[in-house]
Amino acid sequence: MEKEVTKTVGREILLALRKRYEADIATALANIEVYNTNPTGIGDHADLVSAVDAEVTKLADAADKLNALIEWFRI
Repeated sequence: MEKEVTKTVGREILLALRKRYEADIATALANIEVYNTNPTGIGDHADLVSAVDAEVTKLADAADKLNALIEWFRI
């Protein structure tokens, strides 16, 4: 069931959320890339597996939210 967003303010909020989720995805991907290409440069993360796992969790969360906006609101 698709919800229709008719008010401009409501649509702007949903568009802002889309941009936030896209930025969260880009940030997580960039962090994962840094961990994979230069793990010695990350001094405060001795447990790289857990650090990458945390980024994958952020990535999955943002992707799920973005997919929900697209599916339910066609944003």
